[in-house]
Amino acid sequence: MKTFMIPAVAMAALFATSPAQAEILAAATNVVEQLFDTAEPFNVVIDGAENKNTIKFKTSKAGPVIITFYAECRVYGDIFDYVDVDIFVDPAGAGGFVPIAPTNDDNAMCSGFGEAPSGNGGRWISAVVAGVVDLPKGTHKVRVRGTLNGGNFVRLDDILLSVQN
Repeated sequence: MKTFMIPAVAMAALFATSPAQAEILAAATNVVEQLFDTAEPFNVVIDGAENKNTIKFKTSKAGPVIITFYAECRVYGDIFDYVDVDIFVDPAGAGGFVPIAPTNDDNAMCSGFGEAPSGNGGRWISAVVAGVVDLPKGTHKVRVRGTLNGGNFVRLDDILLSVQN
């Protein structure tokens, strides 16, 4: 009986504690496929219902928030061609968008497979880019910017952007 008592007490203590829960401050989706064929940075339409590339969210107190960008992704190009995706935040009162770490570096969301472009087929992947940023209390804005590094074009589809604290 003693051998079962300690695990039972440990399990009861585990379930008695309340886990921390993240609050979703904002979320947006877009299921319309987007095609980008330029080496210039481009803004991704993250809110399909409103056709917006920027969404707003509020924080009730200063502290860290997690911003997550998910999309199906396909680069038409060589295996060394890729799309770099960066998340930008315009903090309350700061007056301008700034990239958040670690998305502000040369990070590949997806890359080419060495195949010639052939319509909408090919190899899609599901990919996530996320970052954490400390923000003051207030209303903030977020947007996602991509840059095609080589390749003919990139397609993004089934997008989700979420902000949590």
